[in-house]
Amino acid sequence: MGQATVPTNSTVPLFTVPSGLCNVTFWNVSTPNIYVGTSTSVTTTNGLQCHSIPTNFFTYVGSKGSTFYGANPSGSAGSVNFVIVTNF
Repeated sequence: MGQATVPTNSTVPLFTVPSGLCNVTFWNVSTPNIYVGTSTSVTTTNGLQCHSIPTNFFTYVGSKGSTFYGANPSGSAGSVNFVIVTNF
């Protein structure tokens, strides 16, 4: 399990999903809304709002992997927890 902090009014890398088969779960553990996407230009309009309810997805054997970024448009820092499972 990991945790990434997103400072005030910034966009930072949260975690990297590895290539191949894996299971990813992430959730917001803070008050400000964090928006998640696979680009450094993630915003409130093109990102997925990260809720306190865990979001889960699976990748496939042929998946190439990707870095997920978090954008924080608010005036206070936020945090996102994540779990990446690769042993199947």
